[in-house]
Parts: sequence; C-alpha cells; structure tokens
Amino acid sequence: MKKKRLHDFFRPVLFVALVLSIPAFYLLLDGAEARLRGIGSALYAVTALLVGVDLWCRRGVQADWRVTLVDAGLLLGALASAWPTAAPWSELEWWLRLSYSAIVFLRFPTLLAPWALPKHLMQILALSVILLAFAGAGFYWLEPRVLTYADGLWLAFITGATVGYGDLVPSTHASRVFAVFIVLLGYAIFSVITASIAALFVGEDEKHFQQELHADIRALRQEITTLRNELHSRTE
Repeated sequence: MKKKRLHDFFRPVLFVALVLSIPAFYLLLDGAEARLRGIGSALYAVTALLVGVDLWCRRGVQADWRVTLVDAGLLLGALASAWPTAAPWSELEWWLRLSYSAIVFLRFPTLLAPWALPKHLMQILALSVILLAFAGAGFYWLEPRVLTYADGLWLAFITGATVGYGDLVPSTHASRVFAVFIVLLGYAIFSVITASIAALFVGEDEKHFQQELHADIRALRQEITTLRNELHSRTE
C-alpha cells in the first residue's frame, strides 16, 4: 500500500518526462549552436532520470508488463538520445530518433486515457487549448515562414484539424516532422472531444429514461399497495 501511494504521488513524473523529450528532439534537430544541442542533450538526460524515477516508484505495484517494457525502452532511448552526436544526422540516426519519438507519442494516450471521460470534458478542452498554444509556439520556432505567434497558432490549428488551406505550410524538415505529430494528435483530440460530447447526450437520454423507469416502478408499487389494501379489506 505504501508503494502504491508513492507511485500515485509520482504519477505525473512520466508525463513531464515525455513532454520534455519533445523540445529535446527539436533542439538537437534544429539547434545550429552547440549550446542549443547541449540543452537538448540535457533535456533527454532529465527525461531518462524521470522515467527511471517512475519505474523505481512502480516497483512492487501491479502493472501490465508490456507497459513496463515500453517504459524501460523509453529510459534506454532517452539515455541514448542524450549522447552528443554530430550534425547532420545519419539516416540510421534519423530512423532511431523518429522511432523513439513515435513511442513517446503512442505512450501519451495511455497516460491521458483516464481523463478521456464525459465528466472530464472541460479538462479535455482546457488541455486542447494548452496543447494548441504549445503547438503554435513550436511552429513559430521551427517554421521560418511563420513570422508571428498568431500565424503559428493558425498553422497549428489547420494542421491539427487537417484542414490545410495552403496559406501556411511547413517547409523545413523540423516543421514537417512536427506537423506529422500535430496531425496525429489532432485526430486523437478531436475524436475524444466528439466522443465525450456524444456520450454526454447519450448520458442525458439514459438519465431521463432511468427517471421515467423509476417513476413507473413507484407508480406500480403504489397500485400494488392499493390493490393489496382493497383485497385485505374485502377479506375482513
């Protein structure tokens, strides 16, 4: 029980670790200065440390071994990514880093799934706004054609919504990779929001049906009681 409480206390640690791995990837990819690449490597090192803390807190807590195996892979991948490498990346390094980023992206839904409930619709909407703000900042940083933060927000929205008006498009390797993840994230968020709103309407219908059912049951009980009293009075 003590280990379970410790794990619950440090539960956000893994989410923070995954979030830190995103700017780390782009600092190493787009960092023209050695200082920026050093910050990216340091963020990957912090990611590895936080994932290790999460795994340590999970000792003795019943969990899916496949999830634990994935998190162990995240730890090793973060340690490998923190190792300084020369730019530009080789083709093998590109594939390895993109594969690690894909695993990070796929791990996010498992952490956010408990919040993807109709009763958490406002939290989901707030999280969507926060993610849109960070996505806008990402495009403002990575895309040279985006000259203002407002343009970054607009590009993030039309990318996540898969509208693609064509007035702004990613033109660099970094912004295109970023756009891929924003599209996938947009699909997930819009699906969750749509499902939550639909579940709210269905829940209201079910609630109304249950109220009517309870009213019918009460009326039936009252009629049965009345008939029982009439039968009792006649037998007397």
